[in-house]
Amino acid sequence: MDSHPTLDTLPNELLLSIISLLPTTALLPLAAVSHRIHAVTLRVLQQRLARAVSEPDRRLMLECYHPTEKLYTPYLYCDYLHTDPFAVPGEDNGKCLGEAYSHFRPVENDEDRSPGGAARRRNTRFARRLDVDNGGDAGDQKEEHRPPPWIDLYLDGDESFSQLCTITNLVRLGPKPGLFLSHVNVGEGVVRVWRDWLGARAQAAVAATAAAGGGEEAAVSSSEEEAVVLWADPDRDVGVRFRVTEKDIRGQHPVLVASDEQLPVAYRLEFEELLVKSTTLLIMVEKSEVQQVATEGKAIVLASF
Repeated sequence: MDSHPTLDTLPNELLLSIISLLPTTALLPLAAVSHRIHAVTLRVLQQRLARAVSEPDRRLMLECYHPTEKLYTPYLYCDYLHTDPFAVPGEDNGKCLGEAYSHFRPVENDEDRSPGGAARRRNTRFARRLDVDNGGDAGDQKEEHRPPPWIDLYLDGDESFSQLCTITNLVRLGPKPGLFLSHVNVGEGVVRVWRDWLGARAQAAVAATAAAGGGEEAAVSSSEEEAVVLWADPDRDVGVRFRVTEKDIRGQHPVLVASDEQLPVAYRLEFEELLVKSTTLLIMVEKSEVQQVATEGKAIVLASF
């Protein structure tokens, strides 16, 4: 009889202590070894996620802008909302490791709530010159009634899509605004935003508002929920969920148009959620910790020139 112990023969406490020493990149393939090791691995990952999102000086930072507005669009911090539960073997609830996401709400940082920041936002978002404005400065509104950050997209009659550049970084805040003790890129990409998608999402928003006004809750299928998210990369590590509303620009339409000619349209995209794959987030948190140790005593300055 073999007297050498294996992982399956170790007590749960000892197995947990050993697995806790492994980095996330080593834990993920280990989770497929057996149901028991999978359960212990899930426990370790859940503890790491809870610790990562509870640290107030570690923030996700989102940059999302039209390519022509890179130098003028301020970045957004992202507040943690919740994480999809991991699937437990033998139970129907939860999601697989590679399909669970952590959800964050993009918000304007304190600098952009100042009078100067509000003026900069107005100039940025109306770079395509839309003569329609639906509200005043965010800085003049109370904190609890502050609207979510937004982007305006304008499509000419001959344009089928627009583009948004997205960059997501994980930073650890430094002693002063604009200074970071660590900075790790989580993901970036260029997203095509199609005219048909904008129209469909705007109609869905109108229908949801009407249902809410009538005291009904609009049923949303998993496929419809998936269609709301714009994914920044092919692996779907990072995605942004918007609420889309159409802006009234009928005053800018030409007087004479052909029956089959498309008219210019404008939409407002309000940031609702940033989605980051939970396993990707954990890997980036560990990279951030390594970077912070390597650059201890120094600070990283992020700026656009």
